[in-house]
Amino acid sequence: INQKIWSIGAEIFVPCAASRLVTLEHLNQMIANDLEVISSGANVPFDENEIFYGPICQRADEMVSVLPDFISNCGMARAFSYFMQENIDMQPKSVFQSVSETIKNALLESYQESNEKNNIYKTALEIALKKLLK
Repeated sequence: INQKIWSIGAEIFVPCAASRLVTLEHLNQMIANDLEVISSGANVPFDENEIFYGPICQRADEMVSVLPDFISNCGMARAFSYFMQENIDMQPKSVFQSVSETIKNALLESYQESNEKNNIYKTALEIALKKLLK
């Protein structure tokens, strides 16, 4: 059944609830079966020692669109930041909108920087590191 799961075929894969789940073999099987996008639902989805951009992540980023886990999982951090502002709307819709805008803006910035559907993770990581070093 494990072999069948990774080769079943899907355009979008969302690894959730487990870190270090995806091996290079799994990735290659999914790519061979029409994978186009990986959007992490758990931190550090690839089974490698590196936390950011190890060899499996790099291979995935070169072959398909990989939405970085530090962007796709930023919801709680953005929600905390949102609630720290003064005079804000505390309704769930407003919080979700703020989180959605943050993710959208990060992905748009990455796309505008590279203008391609691959290497999104690499570009987003470079942008984030530049911002941290300012």
